[in-house]
Formats: sequence, C-alpha cells, structure tokens
Amino acid sequence: MTDNISLHIATLLRRNDCVIIPGVGAFVATRRQAELSGDLMLPPRREISFNPAMVHDDGLLASSVSRRLKISFEQARERVAAESALIQRRLRNEGAVNLPRIGILRRRSGGRLEFLPVAAWALVPPPVRMLPAAPTFEVVRPAAETPEKAVAVVRVPLRLRWLRIAAAAVILSVLGFALSTPIDISTAQHATLAAPSFTPPEVEAIVPLAEPAGLELNLAMAPASGAISTAKPEVAAPAPMPYVIVVASLPTEAKAAEFIANAGVDLKVLNSGGRFRVYAAEGSSPEEARAAAEQISGFAARFPDSWVCRR
Repeated sequence: MTDNISLHIATLLRRNDCVIIPGVGAFVATRRQAELSGDLMLPPRREISFNPAMVHDDGLLASSVSRRLKISFEQARERVAAESALIQRRLRNEGAVNLPRIGILRRRSGGRLEFLPVAAWALVPPPVRMLPAAPTFEVVRPAAETPEKAVAVVRVPLRLRWLRIAAAAVILSVLGFALSTPIDISTAQHATLAAPSFTPPEVEAIVPLAEPAGLELNLAMAPASGAISTAKPEVAAPAPMPYVIVVASLPTEAKAAEFIANAGVDLKVLNSGGRFRVYAAEGSSPEEARAAAEQISGFAARFPDSWVCRR
C-alpha cells in the first residue's frame, strides 16, 4: 500500500503545506519565489522537506484515504496506522524506504531520519530561458538651427528570425506614421494647444428685486434634549483559526445537527471534502486548539476519540 500512500501525499501537497504520516514524520512544502539565475528565470515553485518531529495524527491523510476508498474515517485511520507501522518496520530492518513520487527516507546513525526528494518532483515547473535584449527606441533630433525633421531610430539587437520580422513590422509602422504626418520644425511656432481667443460679452447690470411685504420666516428646530442616533460601523468577522478539534465526522449535515443537539456542548460544523466534521474548539496551532478544547468541562471523558484537523 506504500504506492497508494505516496499518491495521497503527493496529491495533498499540491494544496496543503504539511502532510503528516502518524508516528513517522511530516512532509513540508515550502513556497519559493521566482528568481533569476543567469539567463534562466526560475518560476515560483514548492520544495519538499521532511520534519521527523511532527508525528501527531491531524486526520488529513486519513480523510484523503477515506474519500478515495469510500470507507469510514475510522477504517481509513486504521489503514494509515498500518502503513505507518510498515514504514517504521522497513526503516528498522532495511534502513531505507522508497516513497514513489516523493523521495527516499533513510535512517542514519543515531536513528536520525534523512529525506532525499525525487529529482523531478511534479510540483516543480521547468525554468524559462530569457529572451535576448528587447529593441531600444531612440529619437535623433537635428540641430536647432536646421529646419529638418526629427527621426525615430529603432535599434534591434535580435537574432531570432521571427523577432526580426516583428522588429521590421514595428519599423515600417513607425516610418509610415512619420511619412503620413510630417512635422516642419521651422514652422512649429504656428501650432499651439492653447484655446482660441474670444471677446467676452458685455456684463448685464443686475437689478435687485424689491423686498416683499408681509414675508414671515419660520424655522423648525429640534429640541435640545433630542438625541441623534448614528449607525455603528460593521466590524469585519475575524478570520477562522486554521486548526480545529474534531469530535465526529458525519456524512450529512442533518446527522451533524442531530449529533450537536444530543451532545449538550457548544459545537460547530466544518464542511470539508464532502464530510461534515463536528468540532469543539479551534486555534492557530494544534497545541492551542487542544488547550482550548481541554477548557470544556468533561471534554476528555465525553469525546475520547477527538483529533486535531487542519481546515
């Protein structure tokens, strides 16, 4: 089943930064920004490393197996545990385990694990070779005392045939525009962008109107004790925490609601991969989420099979 586990890990690493094999360690995908190396442009990529200290079961790998094989989460968890035991046994007996599409795990002296990723991992795009220098445009102007036209010079240091054709098309376009719109610098002072001059009309005298008789002005004012209500600005909801403590994974939302109604504890539902996971607490890290769950009275006794899951 090692090939199937490797396929699940490679698929999960496309959308997750960490995939844990319980009891063995975690494969971590690190994002790298694009960079230039000589005439090669290395696009954004993801590099894989291994962390043997992260061995707790976050349920991510078991959820993938459950969806793929269409079995319950508990059955998938048992399969993952069996595969983890097989990998640990091979590391003890053979010293190395080959995970197709991922790399090789080796046990070094002192029991330390070493990870060698595959040379051509599926998530690393090929580098892109940069094109030669782009054409430069230069405007050559004559001396101020000579009534000649300015000339646009295009310098094209290109070698590729199709780029030379494109540069020739640009040159022809520039020359056609220059020939169709000649500019005589000696008469340039006759051209202007200023608005044309005009004579403003004579201003008519304004005769004030006579003040009407018997005009009464009434002003309505609010009482001094009146209160002015202002709408409070809406506060954006905080971003959800990335880790939750799941106590049940159910196939439908109705069963999840029934589970919450019978639990007698304030629980919430997370829709993940077609499964409705009922969780009791959340946090920015697995430890913080577990600490929040332990604040619930009798949590360990009520939900002994709870686990940490990443959203």
